[in-house]
Amino acid sequence: MEFRNNIDEMEKYQEQLKELFEEIGTDDLYDKWADTFELERVDEKQVLISYHGIFSIKEFKKECKETLLFCIYSITGQQKKIKIAKKRNGKAFSPKTKKNIRAVKFFVLGMLFVCIATAVIVVLCNYIGNRNFRETFYSTSSIKVDSRVRVIQLSDLHKSSYGKNNKNLLERIEALAPDIILCTGDMVNSAKTDAEFAVALAQELAKIAPSYYIYGNNEVESIYDFPLNQNALDKKFGFDDSNRDETALLQIEDSFEQKLEAAGVKVLKNEKDTIQVKTMTVDVYGVLTSNPSSFWSYSEKSFGEYIGTNPDNLKITAVHEPFIFEEFVPEFWGDLMVCGHTHGGAMRVPVLGPLYTHEGGLFPERSGDFVYGRYDAAGKPLIVSSGLENSTLLRINNQPELVVIDINKF
Repeated sequence: MEFRNNIDEMEKYQEQLKELFEEIGTDDLYDKWADTFELERVDEKQVLISYHGIFSIKEFKKECKETLLFCIYSITGQQKKIKIAKKRNGKAFSPKTKKNIRAVKFFVLGMLFVCIATAVIVVLCNYIGNRNFRETFYSTSSIKVDSRVRVIQLSDLHKSSYGKNNKNLLERIEALAPDIILCTGDMVNSAKTDAEFAVALAQELAKIAPSYYIYGNNEVESIYDFPLNQNALDKKFGFDDSNRDETALLQIEDSFEQKLEAAGVKVLKNEKDTIQVKTMTVDVYGVLTSNPSSFWSYSEKSFGEYIGTNPDNLKITAVHEPFIFEEFVPEFWGDLMVCGHTHGGAMRVPVLGPLYTHEGGLFPERSGDFVYGRYDAAGKPLIVSSGLENSTLLRINNQPELVVIDINKF
């Protein structure tokens, strides 16, 4: 009979052998050698025992052979020749070691299962939590105001809904009583296919407060058939540094803009609009060419006029992406700047912050990118919204947000 062909019987005899070895041997003998031998084969003529310890096999034979012979005889009832050989391949571990390895394997598999289960639970809990939005409040100050001016920023909605026709979102905006509403881009996934959604939202926002719409990359890509960087713009219009006309971009027909403005929301494309809020005059400037290569070349005159004219007016600068604030350091961007685009880094890791953005890679905030929250830009507050989009599973520890900014005198 060969034990390796009958695993259950082999393990049974192995356990009996070790138990008897412990019983008739000394404690020192058992402690030193019990886990270093294993039954390999039993036949009519002999018993083969493999030794896989670290000491000399001669020492093992000298100290254990007689005891093992007695144990074998007691278990099998027959006197058999015993052969002890050094284990070099095949089963390389003792039963105790194998049990430990199995335990480690089960532990690793268990931990892997726990990690996967935890990840699934975290993702699902965040997904459920993201069905609603939070309200993030910021407070800034300016000597240009004599009473509070409340600005509400919506960004990166991506056609998400909070209640039917965004009823829950609109009710909260109305309850917060804003003086100005800013939509800083990517409110839809496509200006061509989602115009009805945008117009319906615009009509309701316009009933609450003066509202502005600044295009994001999603609107730009679906309205224009070319990117809005300087090379593409110059090629489109045949411009160079000697004849560039920054208003040429505004002459392109834009039915999306027409629909939004018919609904009551002002679209700003490298343009300023001036309104009265209580007793204060407020200038709002919306950036269209937010690519750093084209910002100054296609907005220098309009932005300069916005900044330089009527300096006592409260100046609010709105743009979709934060890139120009990272690239340029002018003397003055405005009294308040707002943007979005980054989605807050999608996942936010405790202590480490935003995990990833397409432009900045892993942990972009650590390399100086503006990703989420409040920053300083030319001495004034820049607010980067994490946006309101709520359909992705990968939005972790980063609930969609409605940004509320109060500008006070002090």
